Amino acid sequence: MGCRMRPYREDPMRAPFLLIEEGPIPGSDPDRSLTPAETKCVENLRKAGKKAIERGKITESIFHYLSAMDTAPGLAGPIYLDLASALDQTAYTQPAVIAYRKAWAAFEAVYNRPGMQVEGRVLLNLADIRDSIVRLGGQVPAPTSEPGKIVVANSTRKIQEQYFKQALPPATPR
Repeated sequence: MGCRMRPYREDPMRAPFLLIEEGPIPGSDPDRSLTPAETKCVENLRKAGKKAIERGKITESIFHYLSAMDTAPGLAGPIYLDLASALDQTAYTQPAVIAYRKAWAAFEAVYNRPGMQVEGRVLLNLADIRDSIVRLGGQVPAPTSEPGKIVVANSTRKIQEQYFKQALPPATPR
């Protein structure tokens, strides 16, 4: 792949969810632009991670995703969300919940910075993450950002209605 990989050693005694929990602190260095080579590397690592999950190699998959985050820490939210979704789709419930919680933390880390505006797209991402965590029987993290607080206080439907109401131009009577 030509990408920097985390040292990988299959350890049958190490639970996959621990690898995710110990993953990098999400949301750091979001403003740094990736080089074209880094972008391609992250893309390849995510694809390799998905393929590893499909083959049942969950630990290998998690290392691919964590390596992608090492390369692009500013994309921690989308990368953890991608990992969570892939784990969720293949019924790896416990690691999926933990990855969803890390995605939540990554999005919140970005939106805890001064001057960040609340955007409908972020609210919908957080609402989807919250709904997935609840569906899988996990505990939603306590919100620390304004978007997180909005999501915890409102239903997904209410957030969707407000977001689309703001996004669409007002209808003019004919």
